[in-house]
Amino acid sequence: MQLNSPGESGEYECREYREYREYGKYIVAITLIFAASLIAGYCYAVLNPTESARFMEEIRAEFGWLVDLSPLQIFLVIFLNNAIKALLVIIFGLLIVIPAGFVAYNGWVLGIVICEEARTSGYLSVVAGILPHGIIELPMIIVSAALGTRLGVMAFSRMNGTISSKDILSEIKRSVNFYLRWILPLLFIAALIETFITPVVLHLIRG
Repeated sequence: MQLNSPGESGEYECREYREYREYGKYIVAITLIFAASLIAGYCYAVLNPTESARFMEEIRAEFGWLVDLSPLQIFLVIFLNNAIKALLVIIFGLLIVIPAGFVAYNGWVLGIVICEEARTSGYLSVVAGILPHGIIELPMIIVSAALGTRLGVMAFSRMNGTISSKDILSEIKRSVNFYLRWILPLLFIAALIETFITPVVLHLIRG
């Protein structure tokens, strides 16, 4: 067993701290984008009730086929949809704008959905319909977008010659490992909750 010297240990901890702080910057930035787009979507729905109602009808029509599926099939659709999107937003983060655009669009849509559902069912129903699984799912999507954005910034730095291709490949490997270790399992749990627990909570709230 090889032991690190006190100097090596301190250097490792310092490097690890810098890396966590670096990731934290991207998570904060993506969270702010998501929050701003959610508010924008909500305000749009408030100011344009007819258009937002039409938009909701389009969403219901697009996903109406889900009601004909069994709970297990619904779970698989939700899980695979979120899992694939989370992975793609990491990989295609090399194009920089994709993660931010993905989060902004989904925040905008969620803002409209919240406003429209609150109009028809009340805010308590909205919270019950989003919070049980959303408390896990949304952070995982944000973290995925943050990882993708960091990859995009690194790719830009590579174009400027600041870092090497080896650094980018190492970061891709690290991001995918994090996805497999944390994001994917937590999205699995979120899909289970959304399929089997959230409907029960909604039923209890709505009577």
